[in-house]
Amino acid sequence: MSLYKPSSGLLETHVTWHDVEEEMQKALGTNAVFGPNKKATNIGDLKGFMSRIALIDPDWQGTSEDEKLPEKFAVKISSQIAHAKLASVLGSEEFDEAKLEMLSAFTRKFHNQEVEAYRHLMKFNHPDIPYTKVYALKSFSNETDLKAYIISDFVPNVHCMGMHQSISANDITQLIRGVATFSALAQSFTEEELSKFSGPEMMESAFAQFFDDEQMDKMFGSLDAIFGTEHKDLLEKVVPIFRYYKTLIKNFAHIQENPGFKLVLNHNDLWQANMLHSLKNDRKGLKLEAIIDWQCVGRGAAGSDMVRVLICCLNAQDRREKGEELLKLYYETFTKVHGEEYFTMEELHDSYNIHFPLMAMIVVPLIMPFLDSHETGEEKEKYREENIVKLVAIMEDVIDYHAKNIEKFPTFMNV
Repeated sequence: MSLYKPSSGLLETHVTWHDVEEEMQKALGTNAVFGPNKKATNIGDLKGFMSRIALIDPDWQGTSEDEKLPEKFAVKISSQIAHAKLASVLGSEEFDEAKLEMLSAFTRKFHNQEVEAYRHLMKFNHPDIPYTKVYALKSFSNETDLKAYIISDFVPNVHCMGMHQSISANDITQLIRGVATFSALAQSFTEEELSKFSGPEMMESAFAQFFDDEQMDKMFGSLDAIFGTEHKDLLEKVVPIFRYYKTLIKNFAHIQENPGFKLVLNHNDLWQANMLHSLKNDRKGLKLEAIIDWQCVGRGAAGSDMVRVLICCLNAQDRREKGEELLKLYYETFTKVHGEEYFTMEELHDSYNIHFPLMAMIVVPLIMPFLDSHETGEEKEKYREENIVKLVAIMEDVIDYHAKNIEKFPTFMNV
């Protein structure tokens, strides 16, 4: 039995209806049971590859008159079953059994980190950090445990977004305040509490497992297929830079050893699908309902979360025109919540700049495959045009940031 082979539980995992029913009875203090019309719907496809997410309609039976039980809720189950689905979308071959066995350790570690993150979120209960209400948390107890999950409220009326859809600079401010507040509050953690999360050294292991040379070649091949004709000169400059930053992973994994790169506890996985938005009354703006998927929380350089947010979520114009303003918002929020300056604005800029080409290397090859898997017809053409502009701007800026990094950090940039 393993995390990557289908089982007889919910959504082919090892977690059963009985497990979930028992947890909810305990959390809600009820004797009510799930009814014959209970239903579990998969709502997690293409939103990650370390879990299955079930929307549960429990069909409660035997509720008392004064009980108000949730009509629906979500169960995030750590599992590797989703690997194959994501691999097919990204044009990768299905992971072989040896690879999946190695990735089991990552799945367990990341799930347990998310459980710890939610425990702290509930303690903070800060109004600027929106998160889903949690009913139950179960960690992996050991390396053979096959049942681990998070049971939480289901957020209705979510405006689902893919990696190919941009969020306006105005609407992203809610998120920036949230993650800056979380990182600042986490400065109070003890060494024992911090030890339950990854450090920057995890980057080296993650790249070895998820971004090996073969995978990188396939990713860069997809760029050539999209941009190889019209933007051939740009690709010839950018791809070698991307490959160069992959050789610097060991330096990034020990970035705190360089003056000015202070560590904070980051979310580390901020992109559109890990933010639950609803539409505002005008049907144009977005309201952030919750930040989700906290499994990658770990210590990293201040500013690395902001790189992912600005590259993934903003269109080219907003990133270039509003990026400085958003970095300042992160800095001011962190400093205010922390109570004193922990890093300077210049240090935040340095961290952002040095991570920009690395994050672009990861994100840029993924955007178009997500577009192709989600949209058709006129919508697809509209988003294709928007994303071509966005990706070209990112790659142009990679060249500029790389030149700045070599000039300012020659020792760090030396392989």
